[in-house]
Amino acid sequence: VIFSFRQPKDIMPARVCTTWRDAAKKTLVPPVPPFDDSVQIYDVRSYNAVRVMSTALPNLEQLMISTLGSGHVYSDGDDPEEWDIDHINYIVHDINIISRFRKLRILEFCQAPLTGRYPVLFNFPLLQELSIRYCRYLKFDLDMLRGFPLLEDLYCSDNEQFTGNISSLSPLKSTLENVRINKCRNI
Repeated sequence: VIFSFRQPKDIMPARVCTTWRDAAKKTLVPPVPPFDDSVQIYDVRSYNAVRVMSTALPNLEQLMISTLGSGHVYSDGDDPEEWDIDHINYIVHDINIISRFRKLRILEFCQAPLTGRYPVLFNFPLLQELSIRYCRYLKFDLDMLRGFPLLEDLYCSDNEQFTGNISSLSPLKSTLENVRINKCRNI
């Protein structure tokens, strides 16, 4: 059974027997144009679907991580900010599940409720495109991008905790083609 020409929404229900489940685990799920049929976390239901996909389709190549909805947050990273006193009552979801997607080539974060440093988010050796937008409490430094030796496109916008010096990108000079950094005042 060949699944590589299909999208995750079609592959997941097709895993009706052991042979097909094993085939799905080996399938490279290629990227699609943004917001078409790409895998996205935008609420708790989609988070749960991605959690299942992290073992059922570990060769996913594209993922967008966004908000979880009211009353839900991702687990705190190292050195978290105290950003919302009410968040102690929120339901916490494990962001580390994405580390199972070892073949990611495109990773996007947009308004994701992340606070602190997450080294696991910066360790995808095949990643080519990284976009981090409106993640006010996600702490990261340009030096962390060394975990992406094939990075071609970097887009960061409206990230208050983004730090570093542009010269930190020099190890990526042979692969990095596009860099866009907007409203990140600590760069």
